[in-house]
Formats: sequence, structure tokens, C-alpha cells
Amino acid sequence: MEYMQMTLDDWAQMKQKLRQELIGVKQSFVRIGYALRQIDDQRLYENDGYKSIAEFAKAEYGLEASTTSRFMSINREYSIDGYSEHLRPEYTDLGRSQLEEMLKLPDSDRQMIQPEASREDIRELKRFNKTEPAAGVADDTSQLIEKFFEENKDILNEVYSNEFDEESMSRFAEIVNPAGNRSFKKGLYFMMMYENRVTIKKFGDTPKNMSWWEFYQVMRSIFDEDAAGTRTWQNHFGGDNEVQENEPTGEHTTAETPESEDDNAAVGEAGTDEVEETESGSVADNEPAPGAGEEQKDDSTDGDTDCREDNREPADRPEEQTGEKSLGEQIAPAQKSPQILEKSEPESIEKEENEAQSIEENEPETEDEKPETEVIEACMTRREYMNTLTVAKLADYIAEEHHSGHLLASDLIFPEKIRQWLRDKVDRYGEAQS
Repeated sequence: MEYMQMTLDDWAQMKQKLRQELIGVKQSFVRIGYALRQIDDQRLYENDGYKSIAEFAKAEYGLEASTTSRFMSINREYSIDGYSEHLRPEYTDLGRSQLEEMLKLPDSDRQMIQPEASREDIRELKRFNKTEPAAGVADDTSQLIEKFFEENKDILNEVYSNEFDEESMSRFAEIVNPAGNRSFKKGLYFMMMYENRVTIKKFGDTPKNMSWWEFYQVMRSIFDEDAAGTRTWQNHFGGDNEVQENEPTGEHTTAETPESEDDNAAVGEAGTDEVEETESGSVADNEPAPGAGEEQKDDSTDGDTDCREDNREPADRPEEQTGEKSLGEQIAPAQKSPQILEKSEPESIEKEENEAQSIEENEPETEDEKPETEVIEACMTRREYMNTLTVAKLADYIAEEHHSGHLLASDLIFPEKIRQWLRDKVDRYGEAQS
């Protein structure tokens, strides 16, 4: 294939065209919702003998009642003036999955969401809103930030190994928030970090924005008395006791701490996309001691719920004795090929909607009512997962990652962001886990 040299103007036009196409996909949801609302409001479905908008949409377009309701809700919540076929400007950069997840968020909380936020970030915020947190853990912003650094020892020590001023806050933010987005929940507070700001919500209150410079000043007021470079954490919190890896910390992050190049090769690293710490337990923590016999292996033979490399049988062991498949074989049958929404194609949209993991109408109201779901551990880096895909599935996967906001077009000009995206931990479906 012959490639043409692209000028900067060509590149800018290509990005703008892609942006317009993506906006068009989201606008189509708003337009579909607008048409359904008009039909419903004027009871036009009765012209064809139907008793409800749900019955009409199911018979005419194959849309389930929940999908029809969601289309109408998206139009009601995100269209200009709440009743038009045009998306409000403040939502044009958000993905469809983000807009759906935000439907049950109060208007004040929606300003916390930027395009970088993952669906799990938004779900975690909704869970935070539903259950009153315990007092006495983090009752003010200062305690929240102290708890954040208590659970991120290496970040605190790295920060105090450098010098910063107001002009170098982008470098400070990159150390604290290397992937450009993460969230943290502790006590009465929920915090989301982006490249351009930190936004903090106290339970029952409206979110407040904080600049990185303000965040830095609060951090210094807490730790400056104990500043000791790479020993600051130990100096402030005492000794070398770290947060236990399997101890629940209450943190929910969308990015992992930067890892070394050597660590990048290890399959058993801690998960990412909502999990900064290794509270879920890494493979490395459960790895048998050198020379350990097979009786020390995990007794679990459930290949569908554990895709960790360390659980695979040695290559020279006969397959008929183990009945287990290789990592690639476990992944391939279950791999879900992402689908690209087509404009104004209800049947295609319906197919994707039926595969969606989160259906707002069926979401339990409380944590206790939530059904038990299979826990799928993050067990490999995204780069390793991508190596298991065919060219066609790899193309679909990258397109879906862009559509969901995990890999932005603007990220492609920053090698560090691409490296971080490739290093993120994912499960056997290629999805980052909380």
C-alpha cells in the first residue's frame, strides 16, 4: 500500500472529520429519541393500531422497551432545551456509553465527567451517591488528600524528590495522575483527577473544582514538616509499613502508577482502569515459591473465571491430564468483537444495546440488591491481550477503545500516553477491571 505524506493541515482536517463523525453517531441517538418522543407525545402509534410507544418500537424496529426508554431519556436529558434533535454542546465530546451511565446522575454531578472518564468511574460515583459513607475516615479535603497519598506511597516519595512551582504543575500532575484520569473514594469524599483539574465531591453536596496548584498547596501543608525526599512517606506515616496489597482501601482509580519497563513484561502485575492499588491481588502475590510442587498450585480449574498466566499447566504436561487450554484458547471463544454504531440504523443499534453491560432500567437501587456477578481479574497488559487478536478483531478493539474514550485521537501524539494505555491491565475480554 502506498502512503502519502500528510501535512499538518491534512492531519488537522482528518482529526476534525473524525470528531464530526463521532459526534454524528451520538447525534443520531438524540434524533432517534426525539422522534420516539414525538410519536409518544402525540400518540401517533395508535394510527397503526398499537397501544403504546414500546409496542410500536418493538414491532416496527425491533427495539426492546428498555432501549426505547433509553433513547427517549437521552434526548430528554442531553438535547438542546430538553426537546430537540440536537445534542447540547457540553456533551458533544462524551461517548454514548458515558451519556447512558450519566442518566441517573444529578445535573450537578455531571460536570465531574470529562471524556477521559471511564464508565466504571461513573458507576462508582453513582454507588457513592447511594450509600451514606462512614464518618471519621476522611471528613475534610485535607484528610482526603492525606489518605490518597497514604495509599500511594511511591507517588508521595517521588513528588518530594522533585521541586515544583506554579509553572511546573503539569509535571506534578503527570506524577500524581500519569494516565490523565483516575478516581479515589474515601470517607465522605469522592475525587476525580484529570490533566486540567481535580474535582471533589462531598457526600450530599455539589462537586467543587480544584486546580493542581491548589491541590499541591494542600499536599504541602500536610507533608512538608515530614519531608525527607524518597523517605517522606515513611517519615510521615511511620516505619516501612505499607498498605497491605489485599486489604480493601476504598480507592477506585482509573490508572495505575507508572511501572518500570521490566515490570511491563510481567503478566502478574496489579490491575488497572479503576484499580491503582493491588487490593484485588496480583498473580505475583499468589505465585508459588521457586521449586514448589504442583500440590501448591491453586486448586481452581475454572478456566472461565481465572485467566492468569501462572495458572496454566507446564507445556510438557499432557493436555489430556489437565483438560486445560492455553491462555489464547481461553480468550478466543469468549472474545466479544466490538460493534461500531451506524447512523440511523436502529437494528444495528439495538444489537449493540442488547450486548451492553449496563442497563440503567434494571440497575438495582441499593448495593444489597445487586446480583452476584462473576469476578474477572485483570490478568495481562493490554499489549499482551492485543497480541492474541486477529487483525480484524484488533482493528475493532482499537476503534471501540477510541469510541469509549479510553484512547483519544489527541493521545496519539503523546508517546507516553500510548505506552500507558498499552501497559494498562485488562481481563480476557480486553476490558480494564475495577
